[in-house]
Amino acid sequence: MTAVPSRATLAREAFDAMSRLVLDNDRRREVSEAVGLSFGRLRTLRRIVDRPLAMGDLATLLNVDPPNLTAMVDDLERLGLVQRSANPSDRRIKMVATTPEGAAKARRAEALLERPPAALGSLSVQDLRTLVRILSSVVESS
Repeated sequence: MTAVPSRATLAREAFDAMSRLVLDNDRRREVSEAVGLSFGRLRTLRRIVDRPLAMGDLATLLNVDPPNLTAMVDDLERLGLVQRSANPSDRRIKMVATTPEGAAKARRAEALLERPPAALGSLSVQDLRTLVRILSSVVESS
């Protein structure tokens, strides 16, 4: 007789499957190679592509230590992908923004990341509707 998995076990299995799908390292590697930057640097560019952020706010948003962010921004600045400027209301605060080239790389990475995995596209319309309904319900309840 086969044991029926508990609700908690099934929830863990579902979350594990979703995590593997979203956090897939092969996908990150594919995007990094296509754009020519590490995924961490792309993550930084994607956060500031629409608006400049203060270095401290960006570090908090990315959940990285400020010295690590400084090194990353230094590299991105050397590559011509970001620029720093003083905050007009408080010149002690440094703002970081993408350059046109940095914005283009961020948008290319975003387009690649938004492309669903092929396996998802092979599901039936009914299964896709069910999946969207279930995931939307989980997101709304969180």
